[in-house]
Amino acid sequence: MTGEPVRDDSPDSVWFWDHYESAANETLEFLSGDGIELEGLRVADIGCGDGMIDLGLAHRGRPAELVGFDLNPVDEGHLLRIAGEAGVATELPPGLRFETSGARALPAEDASFDVVVTWSAFEHVGEPISLLGEMRRIMKPSGFLFLQLWPFYHSARGSHLWDWFDDYVNLTKTEDEIVEHMRANPFQSEGWTEYMINEYRHLNRIDVDELQRSLLAAGLAVRKFELLTHTVRIPTELQRYPLSQLGIGGVKLLASRLA
Repeated sequence: MTGEPVRDDSPDSVWFWDHYESAANETLEFLSGDGIELEGLRVADIGCGDGMIDLGLAHRGRPAELVGFDLNPVDEGHLLRIAGEAGVATELPPGLRFETSGARALPAEDASFDVVVTWSAFEHVGEPISLLGEMRRIMKPSGFLFLQLWPFYHSARGSHLWDWFDDYVNLTKTEDEIVEHMRANPFQSEGWTEYMINEYRHLNRIDVDELQRSLLAAGLAVRKFELLTHTVRIPTELQRYPLSQLGIGGVKLLASRLA
């Protein structure tokens, strides 16, 4: 730690605290509800993104080792710059490191982690069963998986494009209409626009029931779950969609190996 925490309304600060503090705390609280504490354990984070959640887990959970895996290398310089501006760290904790992974393969030995976590990454996974099988492979037989997925594709925020559109746009407009509108928006940078178009195009369309089926196919059983929901207003043209798809924004769950 570097001193008193610093918070402000800048996008970098809001993003940092949402992940370093809020997401990390939610993960730890969900696990601790079943007596699972990370202190002294080996932990893997799949789809770690910019590493901010992992920094929070390392500081608050105190695992012996925490490895963040992602398709893209983590920019540790950027992470430490934002963490330094927030007043929480100027260097990575000794047990925290990051590795680049494949889309369907994790560079880790069998049964090498006590706990595997993943936060707001699974809606981007192209082959859920394959990756879940890899998560199971690297878990110890007594290990646990914590998985948070938000948002599901068919839910109000499922497009990920709330910088451009209202809720359910991915269900009410064609892809061509969405892309044309995004590229015509003068208030978003070209780089950010193209990045989010690519993200949108590669979202999977898994729902909570398909997620459960994928877990079972990978040899994992859900032991506890919490649906993430809020009040939504449904456009007339979506009346024939199942309410379970439109209304379930996400899920947090705890899974272990099938007996």
